[in-house]
Amino acid sequence: MMRLKGYVKLSDPKRRSRVQENLFNLYLRLNGFFVTGFIVHSPIQGQNRAEIDALAVRHPYNDEPERVIKPSSYIRTSQELIDLLVCEVKSRGQQLCFNESLRDSIPAIESVLRWAGLFCEKEVQALAPQVQAVLQPSDPPKQDIPSVPAPRKTRIRAILGSPGRWNRHGNQPWFINGSEIFEYLWQCFCPEKPRDSCSTRYDFGLWGESYEPLVKYFKERGQEGAGKLTDLYRYLGI
Repeated sequence: MMRLKGYVKLSDPKRRSRVQENLFNLYLRLNGFFVTGFIVHSPIQGQNRAEIDALAVRHPYNDEPERVIKPSSYIRTSQELIDLLVCEVKSRGQQLCFNESLRDSIPAIESVLRWAGLFCEKEVQALAPQVQAVLQPSDPPKQDIPSVPAPRKTRIRAILGSPGRWNRHGNQPWFINGSEIFEYLWQCFCPEKPRDSCSTRYDFGLWGESYEPLVKYFKERGQEGAGKLTDLYRYLGI
C-alpha cells in the first residue's frame, strides 16, 4: 500500500478532497492550462474572503504535438481566445454550485480578476458583476459552460469539477465529471502503442509530490483501464 506524499497529517476526508483537487488540476494541466490555487485575503484577522480551488489560464497557441493526444473536446478549448477559468471542485456529497463566499462577493471576484493580471482596474470593476452573474446557480441548471467575454480576445469561464460523480445528468449543471477526467488522463498516460515522439516511461518524480502518485496510478493500471475514484483511493491507501 502506497503512502501519499504531502498528506500524512490530514484526515482521510481532507486527503480525499485534496486528491480530487489534484486530479482535477492535472486534467487541466494536460489540456494546456497553467493552474494554481488562490486565496482571497480578508481584512478580518484569522479569516479569508474566499478560496479558489483552481485558477487556470490557457493561451490559444498552446500545443504539444509530440504527446499526440489533443485537448479534450469536452472542455472546448479555443484556438482564438485566451481562457481564464475560475474553478471549484466538489465532492460527491456537495452541491454542484460555487461557494457563497465567492459568488456573493463582488470584492472577492475583483480580487481574483485583479490577481490574474489580464485586465486593468476599470475592466476588473466592469467584469466582476458579469462574472458574479455566471457564478450563480440557476433553475433549470445551466447546460453549457458559463462564460463572460472579456477584452483582448479573452473569455472568463466558471467551471465546476466533480471527479466522484461519474456522469452528468440532465438535471445537473454543466461540470467536468469523473468519467471525463479519468478517461482523458488514462489516454494521456497509457497509449495502446508506444509513441515515436513521446516516451511514456521516465522519472515520475518529475511531476512533483502533488501529481506523482496520480501519474503512477494510471501508469500501473496500463491497459487495465482508467478505473474510478474508488480505485484511486484504494491504490493510495485512503
